[in-house]
Amino acid sequence: MINVSRLYVHPVKSMKGIRLSQAFARESGFTFDRDFMITTPEGTFLTARKFPNLLCFIPTAMANGIYIQAPDGEGIAITYQDFKTTLQPTEVWGNHFTAYVAPDEINQWFSRYLNMDVQLRWTGEKPTRRVKKSPDTAVSFADGYPYLLINEASFQYLQQRCSASINIEQFRGNILVTGAKPFEEDTWQTIRVGSVVMDLMKPCSRCIMTTISIDKGVKHPNTEPLATLQTFRSDEKGDVDFGQNVIIRQTGIIRVGDVVEVLAYKKAKQYLITTPIVTTPVESITPAIEQNCEQSVTIEFNGVTFEGNNQEVLLEQLENNGHNIPYSCRAGLCGSCVIQLDDGDVAALKAGAIKRAGKILACSCIPKGNVKLSFKKK
Repeated sequence: MINVSRLYVHPVKSMKGIRLSQAFARESGFTFDRDFMITTPEGTFLTARKFPNLLCFIPTAMANGIYIQAPDGEGIAITYQDFKTTLQPTEVWGNHFTAYVAPDEINQWFSRYLNMDVQLRWTGEKPTRRVKKSPDTAVSFADGYPYLLINEASFQYLQQRCSASINIEQFRGNILVTGAKPFEEDTWQTIRVGSVVMDLMKPCSRCIMTTISIDKGVKHPNTEPLATLQTFRSDEKGDVDFGQNVIIRQTGIIRVGDVVEVLAYKKAKQYLITTPIVTTPVESITPAIEQNCEQSVTIEFNGVTFEGNNQEVLLEQLENNGHNIPYSCRAGLCGSCVIQLDDGDVAALKAGAIKRAGKILACSCIPKGNVKLSFKKK
C-alpha cells in the first residue's frame, strides 16, 4: 500500500520549509506554500540558487500574515494588510504576472541581509499567475507547478548511490509518499490522495538548489546529489529529473497516512546512463585562486566594459553589473547560460563548461584575465 509519509509547505520561496501533518490543497498549491517571494525592485524573482543563505531564514505562518526569522535570530512580522494595494508587475522564469509589494521598512530589512535592494512580494488571495503549459491552473510563486511529489524509495535509491550526506528536504517536495518502488512514480498519470485527484504532469528538472544544505545554506563542493543524479536521470536535452510536478482537479484536505491510489498509468520517460559529472572541488580551486591572487580584470560584454575579477564565475559577475543572462540550474547542466567567448581565456570549474566555437557556460567559468564576451537573445 502506498501512503503519504510527509507534507511540506515553503511559505517564502527559497526559505526553509515547514513540515505538516495535514494541509489544505488549493488549486495554486497548499495553503501558505510559496505565497511570498523575494524579488528585485523591478519584480524579478530571487532564489537560493544565487543567494543560498535564503535557506537559513525561517518562516512561520500566522493567521494574518507571516513571521520571518533571519539567520542572526532577528525577526520581523508582516501582515497581509501591510502590503500595498496596487498590484505590481512580477516575473518568475519568464512567466509575467502581478503581485503585491511589502512596505519600504519591510523591504529595507531584507535588503540589509542580502546587501542589495530587494522587495518582499505576496501573491494575494487570488494569484494572477498561471501554469505556462496549463493556463487554466493558478500557481503561486513555485518554479512552475503548484505541487511537487517525491517518492521516498526513489530518494533512498539515490542516497545509496551518492557518496555525500543528503537530506530529502533538499528537494523541496510538498507531498512525500512511501510504499512504492523506486521511481515507480514515473509511470503514474493520475492518482487520488484522500479525496483529491491529481495529475502528474511531468518529471521535475532539478538544479543547483538540490546541492544546498538546508541547515547551513552552503552549496556542496562537488554539486552532490545533482552530480550523482546526472549519471542515471539525464534526458536527451540534458535535464536531470527527480520528483513529479503535479496539478490537482479539486480542492481538499490531504493528511499524512492518506492512501495513494493510482487511477491511470503512463509510459515512463527514458533516461541516459552517463559518466559521473566532473567537477573541480572547492578545496582544489581555492589553492589555485590563492596562488594567482585576486586580480582585477576587464570584462567586455556586448560592447559594454566593466571591472571584474579572476575569482568569481562569469554569470555572477555579469549579473552583479546589470546584465541578465538566462539560467536555470546554475550547475553547468542545462546549458541555458551559454555565452560567446570572443577574446581572452577562462578557467572551467567542470568538464564541458568550455564548448566548441568559443561557447562557454557562464555559470561554470572564471576569467583568467581580460575577456571579451557576447550574447544574443534567442
